[in-house]
Amino acid sequence: MALSVRSILVTGASRGIGLEFIKQIVALPSAPDVVIAACRDPTSATNLQAVAKSHSSVKVIKLDVEKDEDIESAFKETQAFVGEKGLNVLINNAGVNDKADGGGIYKATRERMQRHFDINVSGPLMISQKFLPLIEMAASQKSSKELNSQAAIIMISSLMGSQGVTFKEGRGISLHYKCSKTAIDMGVILMSRELREAGIFVNAMHPGWVKTDMGGPNASISLEESVAGCLKVISSVCEETNGKLISWEGEIIPY
Repeated sequence: MALSVRSILVTGASRGIGLEFIKQIVALPSAPDVVIAACRDPTSATNLQAVAKSHSSVKVIKLDVEKDEDIESAFKETQAFVGEKGLNVLINNAGVNDKADGGGIYKATRERMQRHFDINVSGPLMISQKFLPLIEMAASQKSSKELNSQAAIIMISSLMGSQGVTFKEGRGISLHYKCSKTAIDMGVILMSRELREAGIFVNAMHPGWVKTDMGGPNASISLEESVAGCLKVISSVCEETNGKLISWEGEIIPY
């Protein structure tokens, strides 16, 4: 199934996975009419601005997920772009993983822990809350069990937030990052239950170990491969997958 929605918003869109999302979304056979690319500093996002220049559907807006005033202004801009048909898909992609000192308890600081929770947990939850009226508006347009007729909130998470995977395989320490991803996964579970009646699907997504600034050069898959898989999975989210953590290959990962 190919993703076919009227509007979509991606946070953290200036580079890495977020930028690749924008590039592949505008290239879809049925590309959205409105593609909103949010990032902290649009003026310095030269690669993103180049995509926007080539595609009139792309609207670049300022959004620092740690700043409530940015969330407010981004909501108003998005509202003007999508109108009464609302926002179909919100992809909360912006995130941080500070790998300094291995991230274990001996090196943990309140500042590092708080920064990861601000960006990886509080930010996407507050953005989702603020944008809910627009997402509810899109969800009310049709009644169907398929995303293409409804609306969704996608949290870009990680299998590193899975307690089951951590117990089995370890995969390093990264205490601050793993704790934050476990927290946003819980947010997905609770939101999926609360928003089910409104016809809004909520999913956490593991994009794989991707060759980005965050993933590093030794990662196992390319940006292009990861995002192509993510878009395929997003297009097929449904009641059966609602609230789950899903990999870019479509595998449901146990929390």
